[in-house]
Amino acid sequence: MERNRLIKNHCTRVRDLLKNVRVIYSDLDNTLLGPRGSIFMTSDHKFSIKPILSLLKLIEADIDVVLVSGRNLNQLREIARLLSIDNFISELGCLIFYDQGKEVLQNYDFATPKGRTLHEAVTDSGAPSLLLTHFKDHLEYHTPWSNKQTCTHLFRGLIDVEEANDLLSSSGFGGLRIIDNGSSQAKTKIPNVSEVRIYHLLPAGTSKASAIRKDQAKRKIKPTETIALGDSLADLEMAEAVNAFFMVANNIAEKTQLSAKLLSYDNTYLTTKKMGLGWAEVADLIIPE
Repeated sequence: MERNRLIKNHCTRVRDLLKNVRVIYSDLDNTLLGPRGSIFMTSDHKFSIKPILSLLKLIEADIDVVLVSGRNLNQLREIARLLSIDNFISELGCLIFYDQGKEVLQNYDFATPKGRTLHEAVTDSGAPSLLLTHFKDHLEYHTPWSNKQTCTHLFRGLIDVEEANDLLSSSGFGGLRIIDNGSSQAKTKIPNVSEVRIYHLLPAGTSKASAIRKDQAKRKIKPTETIALGDSLADLEMAEAVNAFFMVANNIAEKTQLSAKLLSYDNTYLTTKKMGLGWAEVADLIIPE
């Protein structure tokens, strides 16, 4: 990874970008949270209170931290409640929730019959079956979590995303796309998978970035007053909707595609630390220790 994207090499510019921040859009797993979904566990499976202390500083300064995740409503609502966070965006941008879920804003365009969820409508379309058949021995549902989704279809395995999206398009499912949402420690019995990655099937126009734009419009928030943090290709799309995007340094040097994509934006930066400690690194530039 090019060193000139490390935030420690651009502290003056980064602090200038951060001085008017009102809203932080943050990925959850492997970004704010570490292994086992713990805010206290570091990437090397040790423990630190640094991430939670940094989050507390932001909350006390009245900076709105919005969780943006592939997780569903029930998962995010509990985490938000425990962390004293009011607003969150679920299932990779499909739904935007305010006041810990009391108000919801839909962010997808896909024909959904009355009484059916988006997840059910996508099932009825046949697209999930197509993918599972085509990528047999490489893809499966990410059970048991996939059973709780109301919008996206959640898979695990290891596939070529470009090939998958070409397949969807050529098979008449151009209104859907599959997104790589990062690596996972989940167990699988798939025989031909050297690394387990998580994938979401969702409407083509839906993304974390589109949800951020909709939230900004609803609450009259200027993009220049917002930043985002994440660790995956799906998270990088948020860079298009905010003033600056910060990638936590989770072995990014080993991920050629992710490194190249990060460098394709001019407002992206790389932390020196991983997961929650990288998250805290950015928070401490907003509110110094």
